[in-house]
Amino acid sequence: MKKIIYMSFLLMFAALSACSNLLEESSQDLLIPKSVKDYKELFFGEVMKNGEVLHPYLEYMTDDVADQCYYGSFPILISNDWREAVWSYYTWQQSPEIGKSNEFTADVAWSSYFHKILMTNIILDEIHNMNGTEEERIDLAGEAYFMRAFSYFMLANLYGCPYDPATADKDLCVPINDEISLSDKMMQRATNAVVYARMESDVLHAIQCFKKSGNKKSIFRPNLVGAYLLASRIFLFQKNYPQTILYSDSVIRNVPQGLNRLTEEENNNIFLSYSNKEIIFSYGTTTLESYMQTDFTYKGNLTASSDLIALYDEADLRLSHYFHHTKGNQRKPVKKEIEFYTPAKWSRTSPTVYSNAFRLSEAYLNRAEAYAELGNTEAALADINTLRDHRMKAGTSQLTVDNDGIVAAVRKERRRELAFEGFRWFDLRRYGCPSLEHTYSSSETEGAGDKFKLDDKELYTLPIPKSERDRNTMIETFNRPVNDPIK
Repeated sequence: MKKIIYMSFLLMFAALSACSNLLEESSQDLLIPKSVKDYKELFFGEVMKNGEVLHPYLEYMTDDVADQCYYGSFPILISNDWREAVWSYYTWQQSPEIGKSNEFTADVAWSSYFHKILMTNIILDEIHNMNGTEEERIDLAGEAYFMRAFSYFMLANLYGCPYDPATADKDLCVPINDEISLSDKMMQRATNAVVYARMESDVLHAIQCFKKSGNKKSIFRPNLVGAYLLASRIFLFQKNYPQTILYSDSVIRNVPQGLNRLTEEENNNIFLSYSNKEIIFSYGTTTLESYMQTDFTYKGNLTASSDLIALYDEADLRLSHYFHHTKGNQRKPVKKEIEFYTPAKWSRTSPTVYSNAFRLSEAYLNRAEAYAELGNTEAALADINTLRDHRMKAGTSQLTVDNDGIVAAVRKERRRELAFEGFRWFDLRRYGCPSLEHTYSSSETEGAGDKFKLDDKELYTLPIPKSERDRNTMIETFNRPVNDPIK
């Protein structure tokens, strides 16, 4: 059976079309994509790539994590320290690709997202030449526009300056890549204004394409409601609150099954599973279980921070549904009883969905934040309490605004609901890059260890990976300061 050769052969064909004898269409092993079906397979294999782990460090830079030295109830002679692999991100190092023992671990997010952008460029350039119906072509174009917008969103919030409407036309973000073949072009950063304008254009094109095609989509493919939610996210990050409300409304209207209601009965259901009907789009892979483990034999681990856990009161069912609660007897460094929480929203042992999700609850949170920022406390509270009605024990009183105000109330609810789903680091950037502190505890001496502080806003923007800096000598780099332990 003929097969589609993905990235390398397609790009070689596009880049070296003058040398067409390099790729013979009569080959029994090779099929140059021509139909919409061919390109959909290409899209799934080269753009979606749900087995990729792009940024395993994302959660560990936030205030949602703390470390725990713990040899477990049944220690063994050789125990792993799961913190070591993400030490440089957990402690906000100047060059996070260089690890604790001076080992080098490449950050692949930059190259992977730009690869997705290149592939969507190629697909969109070829869209009118593909064999297939107009409906099929429009639907594939919608998926390509969606994933290009999403890729720019992720790149902007990893490697670009935090978005500020007042300075967006000056603050540097990431390059815009319009190439449709392999290129050695030295790309330079565009501004936040330019990159977010591209995101907006792409996601609005995706919405129009999905409306025209009218195809019913599974949660495993980009779809109309997911595009509405991505639009609301993009506008929220730009502080364009009326548009945030508009597209959040569209999400909520188009998910008739509503929010998933948590139950008080103990069960083994994983929250992010196919039975959860509030999932709109399911994609990607995470590695939280590798670095945030339960009662195992290890000497170092990462856990949910105490200030995150303190946000959930005893009536909040999310504490039991979203987290593992470990109670054990520590043997080293000193003997004592110990307890901690680790995330449990998704498990690789029950992969009925992927580990990342666009969910209906985000639309309520996005809209609540927009209302709050516009001073509409009543509407913001209504959205928050609609969400909480599906998350709290029966009979729990509705949330009211305390002295911190409605914006703070919405932000706390967002942190509770979206914990360990990849939002917190980006939200902290939106909130002005607040100061954080992490302790890297000694696994040998109880109470000892190094404290690291995130005080410099420049550390909220990741450096462009070394592989790209070496290749692209024209790319602008930011000055990330050295971050030594606090004396």
